[in-house]
Amino acid sequence: MLGYLTYDLSTVFLLLVLMTAALTDLRRNRIPNWLTYSSLLVGLTLQTLFLGLDGLITALTGAAVGLAIFLPFYLTGGMGAGDVKLMVAVGSLTTVKIAALSAAFGLCLGGVYALMLITSRGEWASFVQRYAVAIHSKHISSPNTDSIAGRRFPFGVAIAGGCVLALGWYSELDFYHLSSELSYRWQLWGEGQ
Repeated sequence: MLGYLTYDLSTVFLLLVLMTAALTDLRRNRIPNWLTYSSLLVGLTLQTLFLGLDGLITALTGAAVGLAIFLPFYLTGGMGAGDVKLMVAVGSLTTVKIAALSAAFGLCLGGVYALMLITSRGEWASFVQRYAVAIHSKHISSPNTDSIAGRRFPFGVAIAGGCVLALGWYSELDFYHLSSELSYRWQLWGEGQ
């Protein structure tokens, strides 16, 4: 029973990590290392403790998928290192499928938000011009600091939203085992009164 309950408890832990990352990214425009590194360590530890070598492999491959998807964006200046580390931690706490879907949903949410910002600030012309020059010259130049593209973007919020969507997609937010265990304990407590 503890092995199955662990899935629900690790999901609760992951949701707390995502909430903390999103809030700190909104407030300080960074995701702290203590949060990402400790979450990665917890993911590796939980998966190994409760699922053995298969769990360790699951955690490592999930982390690798998060890294592989987000690293190119970091290397081209499209996101910060904290965003990549958060996605690695998410991968270690979930599975390859959930990590990949979380990254995809997160990128979509971040893209929609960025397009909304560009539209609301009337920066479509400079946006199109910058990328037209980049495509023509095959070199991405740094954006102006006064433009939307030059400002820090709290991508931790998009990662959190994408991960919640992915968890919901795979019915990981049902908390079946945890709610069953709590119902059972509640029933035992009621009979003992």
